[in-house]
Amino acid sequence: MAKNRNLIKNSNQNFKLFGRPSIFIGIYILIGAFLIQETISGFTTDGSPFGFLTVNFLEGFIFIITLLVFLFSLLALFFGNRKHQRKIGNKIWNRNSKKSMWLFIFLIALFYFVLFYLLRMGEEQLLIPAFLIGYGFFLMALNFSKSKSLYYLSMFSVLAGIISLYTNGINFYLLISLGVAHVIFGFFNKKSVTN
Repeated sequence: MAKNRNLIKNSNQNFKLFGRPSIFIGIYILIGAFLIQETISGFTTDGSPFGFLTVNFLEGFIFIITLLVFLFSLLALFFGNRKHQRKIGNKIWNRNSKKSMWLFIFLIALFYFVLFYLLRMGEEQLLIPAFLIGYGFFLMALNFSKSKSLYYLSMFSVLAGIISLYTNGINFYLLISLGVAHVIFGFFNKKSVTN
């Protein structure tokens, strides 16, 4: 810990998606997708405890799952980048990092607003396609390092969202494929984090 007292305040963008944080985010997306799928299938089954929920409680439960996935993903991104920045001797918070964090929070709030609006309008079938497409644009907007592999991940997410718009019954599989793509992205981008 003594070596961390003399950290340098750099001007780089210190929040990057790479290696271990991406693997954790992929795992959280997979767990969230499985929990949501089990909740919805349990809601339509009489023998399940979720079958006794009202629609409002079901929506609230799914909202809590997505919020937990978001919070755990944010923590994985923060702690993974903090560890990396400290290892190379940089402070994590600088002007560019704070700007990107505010942009990140704004985009997440906008993202939740759009998804909540679709839910209130009764367009439940558009939630997963909107999430996948929005998440792809979200990754593109936050790709400050201009990483080609991150552009590929974002294009995969947009393409999965477009496919889910025009096909029925595979939405959760495409959501699961996004989690798997995150894990694969993390494995192939472990050593590519340099400033």
